Amino acid sequence: MATKALRSAVFALILTLPSLAFADEIKIICVGDVMLSRHIGKVIAARGDKFPFERIKTTLAQGDVVFGNLESVLGDKDDKIQFPDKPFNFIAPLSMAKTLKDAGFTVMGLANNHAMDYGGGALAKTKIALDAKGIKSFGAGADIDAARTPAIVEIKGVKFAFLGYGIGHSSDIYAAAKRPGVAPVNSPIIAKDVKAARAKADVVIVSLHWGAEYENTPTDKQRETAHKIIDAGADLLIGHHPHVMQGIEIYKDKIIAYSLGNFLFDQKGKGTDRGFILVINYDGKNLKSASVIPLDRFLSFYPKPAEGEIKKEILDELKRITGTVNSDAGFLKKLGLD
Repeated sequence: MATKALRSAVFALILTLPSLAFADEIKIICVGDVMLSRHIGKVIAARGDKFPFERIKTTLAQGDVVFGNLESVLGDKDDKIQFPDKPFNFIAPLSMAKTLKDAGFTVMGLANNHAMDYGGGALAKTKIALDAKGIKSFGAGADIDAARTPAIVEIKGVKFAFLGYGIGHSSDIYAAAKRPGVAPVNSPIIAKDVKAARAKADVVIVSLHWGAEYENTPTDKQRETAHKIIDAGADLLIGHHPHVMQGIEIYKDKIIAYSLGNFLFDQKGKGTDRGFILVINYDGKNLKSASVIPLDRFLSFYPKPAEGEIKKEILDELKRITGTVNSDAGFLKKLGLD
């Protein structure tokens, strides 16, 4: 377990821009919801597939591992909507796998409420297309065993296991013994998977698609679930789905980011145009530091590092909502919330 001094060193850097990485460091870059359909898809068709990430590509290039939640499956004209009564169904061309690769992504979470919008066929095509470009995926698959199988990424001799779980509008999106889908947010299941992943990897990272949309504060149930996952042995918990920022908690010297907010999404209002990148630096398998990069999405849907007054506004808001999930006086003081 990290010492008290290490804990202080790690969180003294939270809510600041990341420092330059040293050669022996491993930098994990985590972003929120990435959606390549609807209006975003039309803009890509008109302006080219590199356009959405042009302003953020340099930032992503700094990561040894770059993770995002892919909230639109990849498919083609043969794929049909699975749930016609569902108000929003997202699909993007298979060619977007290359777009994600060129942007810098190395691992994508698929455990979300849009993974089954176009059925198991489109989900399978998504995984195949990503794999063909060298992007590992996790959290959804051909059956429940596949959905619960971690993506293992090895960097500089250190193995990182990514596990993903999500909520949905219907129980039909959840994987079963003979049904494709996503792994559910279920504490006993996740605890078992974390312990199994611990035997295969040095660091276990859990991605959760959960919570209430447009709410800046996680529920008591979310916090209880998050704590159980850390108790089971997870090293880092990354949340998304609310489309807005939620706070960052330290629990037993581990980081819980309840929601990173949108990264690339055609939404505005209700706080959906504010988000951040979480940057985690490891020294081998040991957590060294953590920091955030506020995202400027005010004037468009396409992310870039925030600057000036916009950056200050986002950091102030993140400090405020982080205070709702941290009661440690020392931590609050570091964030200017005491």
